[in-house]
Amino acid sequence: MEQNEMTQSAEIETKTVNPKHQKTYHPIMQWVYSILGTMLSSLLIAFAAYTLISPNEFTVGGISGITILLEAATGLPKSYGTFLLNAPLIILAFFFVKKKFAIMSTMNILFQVLWLTLFENFLPDSFKIVFEGNADKIFAAIAAALCFGTALVIAFKAGGSTGGGDILAVMIQKKLAANSIAWILFAINTAVISASFFVFYDPNETIAVNILPVMLSVFEEFLISKIIESLNNGFQSAVEFRIITDKPEELAEALMKELSRGVTNVTAKGMYTKIDHSMLVCVISRRQVAALKRVMHEVDPNAFAVMSHVSQVLGLGFYSAEN
Repeated sequence: MEQNEMTQSAEIETKTVNPKHQKTYHPIMQWVYSILGTMLSSLLIAFAAYTLISPNEFTVGGISGITILLEAATGLPKSYGTFLLNAPLIILAFFFVKKKFAIMSTMNILFQVLWLTLFENFLPDSFKIVFEGNADKIFAAIAAALCFGTALVIAFKAGGSTGGGDILAVMIQKKLAANSIAWILFAINTAVISASFFVFYDPNETIAVNILPVMLSVFEEFLISKIIESLNNGFQSAVEFRIITDKPEELAEALMKELSRGVTNVTAKGMYTKIDHSMLVCVISRRQVAALKRVMHEVDPNAFAVMSHVSQVLGLGFYSAEN
């Protein structure tokens, strides 16, 4: 095989553009956004624990769940338990994760203590959402899962965590190089939840009633893991187009100009016609789909395209692979 034929058959040409569309922030503004996100995350955690979980006598996993169990068993306020139990984990985070992660996690925990202290001392009991019927408590679990799941995602996006089991999950993920932190959290928290059966056990009730808090807690943790995955994939999802065209240069230039996205040109051979074509590969955000279809129709109406959704896309022009 001649050299030019070898080059043609193995040709993979990648064209990238300067990602002018990608926003960059001053380091101070990045810290401001991280702190604001941490405040919101801690508020959601404290609100769910105080108004939804404790009044309906079930728990969650991790340190938040342990503090709820301690309060039910010993009367120790959740604010005290949150601080005492998280302190050694924060120290571990400084050595085994990242300094920013440890700092933002510490801030999240301190804000949780602040919100819980304010709720415990100044918020009237009328703010507690109590479901009288056992069957109705499923709504408390769903609402709490929405709060906790959203809070966890916000905390991770801010560069930290909500403390407790989150820190352990991050350390385990780094050690095992696991893809999904959501299911690591689910495994850790389910182990903690099993203790709620003994704390909330009432000998005057049936087994079905006594096991209800555990079932609610496991259901809640399952929802939290799904919410974390859905929100993360929603933030980092994109659309991949593979376009078979005989006008690769014109179409690639138009796509890069209109969408500010990189385009890869791969030589493709039709096995029925035995004719060489070009396949352009382009990953874009979902809001750019209509624009890509318009450009493709204008430049090469005879082009053939396949669109597929990708759950995550990391790197230049999209999302940082650092976190």
